Amino acid sequence: MSSTSGLSARARRVLLAAAEALAGGPAGEEVARAAEALVRRLPAADRRQLGVLLEAVRLAPLAHGRLATFPALSPADREVVLRSWAESAVPMLRQGATALRALALLAYYGREEEGAELGYDGPWLGRVPVAVLPAPPLSPAGVAGRPMPAGRGRGGAEAAPGGPAPARAGLAAGVHAAGRYPADLRLRAEVCVIGTGAGGAAALARLAGARDVVAVEAGSHAQARDFTQRELEMLALLYQEAGLRATADKAIGILQGRGVGGSTLHNTGLVYPTPRGIAERWRREHGLPLDDADLERRTAAVLETLAAVPIPEARINPNNAVVRRGAEALGWRYRVPLHNRVECSGCGYCMLGCAYNRKSNASLTYLPRAVAAGARVLADARAVRIEGRAGARRVVCERLDGAGKVVGRAVVEAPVVVVAAGALDTPALLRRSRLGNGRVGRGLRLHPAALVHAEFAEPIEAWRGLPQSVLVEEFASFMDDGYGGFIFIPSAGNWPGLTAVAAAGMGEAHRRLMRQLPRIAAAAVLLHDETEGRVRAAADGRPLAEYWPGRPDLAELRRGIEALARLYLAAGAERVHLPFAAAAPVASEAELRAELSRRVAAPHRLTLNSVHPQGSCALGVDPHRSATDPYGEVRGAPGVFVADASLFPTSVGVPPQVSIMMLADAVAERVLESGS
Repeated sequence: MSSTSGLSARARRVLLAAAEALAGGPAGEEVARAAEALVRRLPAADRRQLGVLLEAVRLAPLAHGRLATFPALSPADREVVLRSWAESAVPMLRQGATALRALALLAYYGREEEGAELGYDGPWLGRVPVAVLPAPPLSPAGVAGRPMPAGRGRGGAEAAPGGPAPARAGLAAGVHAAGRYPADLRLRAEVCVIGTGAGGAAALARLAGARDVVAVEAGSHAQARDFTQRELEMLALLYQEAGLRATADKAIGILQGRGVGGSTLHNTGLVYPTPRGIAERWRREHGLPLDDADLERRTAAVLETLAAVPIPEARINPNNAVVRRGAEALGWRYRVPLHNRVECSGCGYCMLGCAYNRKSNASLTYLPRAVAAGARVLADARAVRIEGRAGARRVVCERLDGAGKVVGRAVVEAPVVVVAAGALDTPALLRRSRLGNGRVGRGLRLHPAALVHAEFAEPIEAWRGLPQSVLVEEFASFMDDGYGGFIFIPSAGNWPGLTAVAAAGMGEAHRRLMRQLPRIAAAAVLLHDETEGRVRAAADGRPLAEYWPGRPDLAELRRGIEALARLYLAAGAERVHLPFAAAAPVASEAELRAELSRRVAAPHRLTLNSVHPQGSCALGVDPHRSATDPYGEVRGAPGVFVADASLFPTSVGVPPQVSIMMLADAVAERVLESGS
């Protein structure tokens, strides 16, 4: 592997040869360049592993007696090699095929040129006029002159030990890019919040004005002008590892956000309160200290902050309408949920960031409130460890430039630390810092989703319009008693690149499906999982998620896949494509049952993904089952709190934005009440 380009010349040849076989069409240098841009965003360890994988693929034909390397084979023979890996009984070969497939297909189909060949009409920017709504100021210049609450902003910036003096004597309220400072920084505050997503932003808003608060964020401060609606560019900007983050064995892809605003920058704007059955289970089994009245009050406050409103009937796009049509044909219960959008244009790019400021995400709601109260936010500052004793904590961060390169460090001294880095990075940070008990990182739920695609005679254009406006709750038993079940949720990432990665198959069969892109509908079985995985910190500090659904959860997934396929058939689908690597499309319930009977729900054979990791630092009253107390304070680490989806004692079962914000507000309130 090349340290500058990400791929050596030999690795590029192998990748392009694999892309041709996987996509069923020619792949030129533009595919290699797209892949390299993604590879640069991967952790160094993953880049090294990719180099090993590509070399193994290059030599694979020799192991079968062929006197040729992989690029020298015909595309058909290359497909045979890759298919043998994908269907191998050896898990490492299946893992390699999955990783290579994700990178190659995303680079191949994520380019606008290839999308146009499939009937994808591309970004609206520059051709469809949509007004950009004004955003509240977050920059120090924008908030300058506003009345500053007494005592706010009094923490200064000093040179870190051994470093020169910083460029400025102090840090004003607002968002600062850490990488732009010419020297290392030392900041002082009463509370340091790590992460500015749903949990971190809600906690910061509650704390600011009552405490001197500094927040650190690993991602950059991206704004509406930065959201280009181009798939590959936005995956690199808004997602961990450019959207290629996955479990340790690469069996489940994990889309997780980064940036000021976290995953709220790319979520679809669904506003879904914590189900009653889940809340009752959390109280009964784990000691959640919030009664119904408290939950209702906090939930109402979140909905008001997000400006949640019902989704208008006119905004239900064809991808959601066919789900409703199938549910009504079968007599199944569904919901048109609330959303946090303002006069939505229907462009369809919610998961690539709203270029028009019409989604009320954390950076447009909670964070402006916090900044107006004096909060200071350091973007491009990746927390690597928490040091010090109780009452004298230090958060040590790497300062990053715009490309993610480490250019120095920043240290925030604060007696209280609130960790809200997400359900993978929060436990990894605590474990690197040697904080907490043996439950830190345990209890991980990935809320796995199995995506089903369906071909219709009429145009669907699933990438366009307001996403996820119809959700089927017929099988959501967890809403009543906190256990079991799943919901159906239409896919929101229906651009060519993500569709290609999510759709099963390879070669010409995969190519035929992609040619039908304008007529393809997609939805997922979103499982309320009971399986407990775990998060470890790798040698280089990055989180390693170890998770595959247990037998009962796999049975529920299989039941959900069958039911969702039936729904599509009832809605008039011509063919339904199942999320199994070697499954043939089905056109009837008899074919569906026969095809499912032949499929094994094993890693790299059943395609799963996750957008809602949770539960890895669960709250609770029992120290043997929980990483934090019921109020979010890390056991054995006074003054260190968790305020994100890590706190969930079980899977929440629904999109978690509201539940995260509600719990984070409660944790911040506890910090204030305790005088910490």
